[in-house]
Amino acid sequence: MFLLVKNKIICNVSKIIIQYFPLVLILQKNYVHLAKQNKISIKMNLVKLSVIMFLMVFSFSCTKSIKTKSSEAILIGNYLGQESPNNSAVIFADGIVSTEFNERDMTFSPNGNECFYSLKGASTYSIIHIIRVNNIWQKPEVATFSGIYSDIEPCFSPDGKKLYFASNRPILENGEVKDYDIWFVEMTDSGWANPQNIGTPISTEANEFYPSFTNDGTIYFCARNNKSIGGEDLFYSELIDGKYQEPKNLGDSINTVRDEFNAFVEPNGKYIIFTSTGWGQGFGGGDLWISFRKENNEWQKPMNMGENVNSEYFEYCPSLSPDGKYLFFTSNKLSTIKNSNKKLTYKKIVEDLHSTLNGSQNIYWINKDFIQSLNK
Repeated sequence: MFLLVKNKIICNVSKIIIQYFPLVLILQKNYVHLAKQNKISIKMNLVKLSVIMFLMVFSFSCTKSIKTKSSEAILIGNYLGQESPNNSAVIFADGIVSTEFNERDMTFSPNGNECFYSLKGASTYSIIHIIRVNNIWQKPEVATFSGIYSDIEPCFSPDGKKLYFASNRPILENGEVKDYDIWFVEMTDSGWANPQNIGTPISTEANEFYPSFTNDGTIYFCARNNKSIGGEDLFYSELIDGKYQEPKNLGDSINTVRDEFNAFVEPNGKYIIFTSTGWGQGFGGGDLWISFRKENNEWQKPMNMGENVNSEYFEYCPSLSPDGKYLFFTSNKLSTIKNSNKKLTYKKIVEDLHSTLNGSQNIYWINKDFIQSLNK
């Protein structure tokens, strides 16, 4: 996958000098010969020539479109320097974050200088971290606290000082791998600290997934336990005096006898977005639905978010950007390019398998302005 890195790129001056320095030397040599014949100041004109040649080469290299691999591109600006989406969902950071592999669960820090997402390896998930330094986004790395157990679904606390995620790591060091609980790491002066289990009453012997928070600290998550209406349900737990209270089921205004999971709650609690298989005919295997909170704090009947985000495939893992402008989500959409009746070649098959739209999970984003139109 290739892209054109245009005016946003910061030119690598050393590479430019190495590439074009031989040309400058040749021109200088010829210029010396001419200067001697014309009895002009060699020293001054060599300096002028060198400066002019360097500025020409530097200017040319900076202003032209440079074709480079996406993974090697220099990324500057907000959201990895990606072009902002409109009202149609597009792949986020194609070839950089979203690739031929399985990526999901995008979250950005409140200050916009860090992002985390989940990447599936051969046998387990790890959380990937990208940080912005001096406005330049660094290469993706496995987060310092991840890479051993299965870690997914990162989510920042409202103040950005903690990062929550779901993991099957053991409670005790060197213990047995267990069910999925919600864990968190705290930011310190030296980086992210060691993971801590969120503890009871949220952590149980069942699985707990996909944390999301309102500004008052209330946590929303999904679980399948003895309080579930049917399959996997959405729950919330209020934070009172620094302690989480007994989780409550969101009730049948949100949950059905089938599955509702991976919910994002708007920071002020105005709406909740989640995947459901129980709220009627959708577009595909699993759709994103939205419910708005009424003035009496009850939830409206969920609405399908429509073809702006949903497809014949599977959409889940919603989140909002910290500035509230964009909705991120995950989908396993396939390429819309059909081969018709044309016979496939081995080369074409391999090419399709190595493409981003090969049916693997990818991260998408869309301008979130359309959401308010769903509040009817």
